Amino acid sequence: MSEDTKKLTDQLVQAILPKLKGLSEKNAKKVLQETHKSIASVAKKYSKLIAEQEKEKAKAKAKAAKEAKKKTEKEAKKKAKEGKKVAKAKLLASLIAKEKPAAPAAAKKAPATPAKPKAKPRARTPRAKK
Repeated sequence: MSEDTKKLTDQLVQAILPKLKGLSEKNAKKVLQETHKSIASVAKKYSKLIAEQEKEKAKAKAKAAKEAKKKTEKEAKKKAKEGKKVAKAKLLASLIAKEKPAAPAAAKKAPATPAKPKAKPRARTPRAKK
């Protein structure tokens, strides 16, 4: 029997036995033995149940931690997947952006120069000779 169980048994015996008064010595010994056995059994069962409860609590904590870890991993995967989509979209956009300015840039340069008003040629006046 473990120390905790012994302590609990002693406490229960001390609480119960004083209430059993008025027995002969022979009957008192029998009651004492039976009471001690019963209380020891109860203390063992109590300790066992407490240990089982602690194991269940530990299991519940482990399960909750495992679920939280799964949830975190799932969110991380989701974010990574979204990040890949965004990166792919940016890459595609940059490729499209590079293609579009290349073609319109050549077209824009040609109309841009004629758009400037050309200077009108001045009429030449002959200079007088000296």
